[in-house]
Amino acid sequence: MKMIPRRFEIRTGWIGLGLAVVLLLAPGAHARLNGEIDLGYVTYDATRGGEKISDASSFYHRYSLLYSTNGSLYDGRLGYYNLALGYEWGAFDTKVKNPSDPADRFTNLDASISAGHVLYRGEVNLDPAELPLKLRAYSYDLNRVTMEQDTAQATGVGNLIRPGLVTNLYDGMHLNSGVTLVLGVKNGLTNGYNAIFRHIPMIMVDYRDEVNRDLKSQTPVDNRLQRLAFVSLNKRDNWFHYRTTRYEDFLLPNQNSTESQFQLGTVDQGLTRRWIDLTNWLRISTDGQFTKFTAASPVNSYENYELNFFALAARQTWEARTFSTFSRTKDFKGLTLERTVPLYATGVVSPDTDWKVSLYNREMRQKFNGGDTVNTTNTYGALRATTFKRSNFTVSPSVKVETSDTNSEKMLSFEGSVDTASTRRFSRDYTLVAGYNIKHFSTDQGAGGTSSYLNQAAYAGVHYTPSTTLRLQLEENLQAASGTNPQNYANSSVIINSGFDNTAGFIRRDDTVDDYVRSVTTFNASWIPAPRAAITLTVSEDILTQPGQSTDYMTTMRTTADYSLSDLYFRLRASYTRRLQGGETTDYLESQGLLEYRPNRFFEGALVYTHSMGQIDSENDSEYLDLIQRLKYTFYTFSGVNRKLLELNEEYNYNRTRNSGNAASVTMTANRFTLGARYYPLQSLFVGGNVRFSLLEPGRYWEHMYDGSIGLTFQKLQASIDYSYGRRTGTDNRVEKRLAANLKKFF
Repeated sequence: MKMIPRRFEIRTGWIGLGLAVVLLLAPGAHARLNGEIDLGYVTYDATRGGEKISDASSFYHRYSLLYSTNGSLYDGRLGYYNLALGYEWGAFDTKVKNPSDPADRFTNLDASISAGHVLYRGEVNLDPAELPLKLRAYSYDLNRVTMEQDTAQATGVGNLIRPGLVTNLYDGMHLNSGVTLVLGVKNGLTNGYNAIFRHIPMIMVDYRDEVNRDLKSQTPVDNRLQRLAFVSLNKRDNWFHYRTTRYEDFLLPNQNSTESQFQLGTVDQGLTRRWIDLTNWLRISTDGQFTKFTAASPVNSYENYELNFFALAARQTWEARTFSTFSRTKDFKGLTLERTVPLYATGVVSPDTDWKVSLYNREMRQKFNGGDTVNTTNTYGALRATTFKRSNFTVSPSVKVETSDTNSEKMLSFEGSVDTASTRRFSRDYTLVAGYNIKHFSTDQGAGGTSSYLNQAAYAGVHYTPSTTLRLQLEENLQAASGTNPQNYANSSVIINSGFDNTAGFIRRDDTVDDYVRSVTTFNASWIPAPRAAITLTVSEDILTQPGQSTDYMTTMRTTADYSLSDLYFRLRASYTRRLQGGETTDYLESQGLLEYRPNRFFEGALVYTHSMGQIDSENDSEYLDLIQRLKYTFYTFSGVNRKLLELNEEYNYNRTRNSGNAASVTMTANRFTLGARYYPLQSLFVGGNVRFSLLEPGRYWEHMYDGSIGLTFQKLQASIDYSYGRRTGTDNRVEKRLAANLKKFF
């Protein structure tokens, strides 16, 4: 289908504007006028060793005016409309100079952008009560001017103070237009023409057009996305879809693409799958579609056929479902055929016994243009049952069989298991669990020979709940394997060496080992002394033995604590891991903590820390510590209106990072102490300031930061003036100054 030419975007915009102007005077409308003025100025300079290295200033301004209205058509019997019309313009001028090196393009900047565009929205919704018709037409561009700060390298690296210089502006055209028409029978018709409307097929036409053009920005864009959909209901729930999409990038033509798609089946105009009741227990849903995607680069072009068949069946004692798909894709590589047929079923044999069955088959054939063919097949079946549910112990046997075949490299997998668990008939305080699992893998790699691998696992555990506040658990998991690990296998159900990938936080044991014996013993205690308090402790011992290698011991302890009251909250997470192998010991400790205290509305305090330390390996270790302490006290005035009068803030931050090893040893620390206050002499007036002292290592140098601000915050007016001064001694003797003024007016 030939898409609408690019000049239509201009016509669409003028149609939207004309529609807005015509209907702005419609009777019964609810109208309002909104405007905004945003002004800002920043000056910034920096010296190093007494020599000025940066002299910068930035001025930005933005203005917008928008008139909007909405109302009903013919007292709501025909529909409603929503309209808006306005204009926005913004600009900035930023200059950064480096007097010590005026020719350096990385530390000098002269940027200036101004842009403006019409803001408008025109939307009409027609929904006549006595006609089988719905129409929505819209066209809008309400994109606002946005400005970015400090995106250029000239604004500095390693600054004490964030300059806050505007260096980029986004505006341009962001036009969204479209029309949606739905024609057909709908509920609620009361006139005498229902018999006529009943013979009209339901039809939906949806067209959408998105234009994005911003050529003045330092990151320009110029693209357009057009989408057209035609949907028709042929008979009952059989829908026909035609969708086409065209994307044009006028700056990067190699990104251009078109897509056409035909679809027929039980998928309605909202792309919601419909189900057809063949009987009172069988429902099906099916559809097929063809997609052709043409890109500017033939590498990204393709054709795709896809068929879907979904079915749901439910009887009194069982239910089953399948979601089968078949696809054929032709692209620059060649031809790919893929078929997926899953089946899931559950049922109940008796009140004591239920079962689950899963069957899955996936076949993919790839025929490349060079003549090579790759065939991949993955098939598995699984059955699990749970019985004796009303006895002292339940028994749950299960079996899985899976085959995978890739270009004559085959693998057959078998898994069988049996699990048992006690019920409340056995004990209300004790729960016993146990199980055994066996897996066998047989591989045939043709000329590479055959191999086999055997996994066995047994586990047992006891859970004891002596009271509602205490729960104890002890579990033992024993695993063993022998043979040759297939490693690069294509299984999706029967998993090799499960449980190896999440053993410890900083150590990942290799899950591709061959022969091994592994024992994991875990003890867990949970104590809930109060409804808002909980403490848990977990200790595990993980022992791994492999032929020809020393035994690998890994001991892990984890604890969590949570406690909360109306004025206090405490949280602690900590873990410690020790690994011993071949006479070498590595330790790792990690913890996080939080303490918040709010006894009343006047005072609040917090203490937060994060700490980790240990050996990354036998030759390198690291440590990280971050401690933050905060206090805040607020004074209120009770004369007249109860409002905030004064805020006092204090914060201390200690940070240390240490990395040591054979190559080098580096320790970096930072001590930062901050005091701040904000005074509200009037409800809408504030005066504030902060002072921060920092001692940094290595080098033992100081940073001094001073901030002051004054501002007004009314409902329709916001204004502020901020001044910052920073000084760093000991390294580069850097001094920075910043003055900023901002004004926003709403009406």
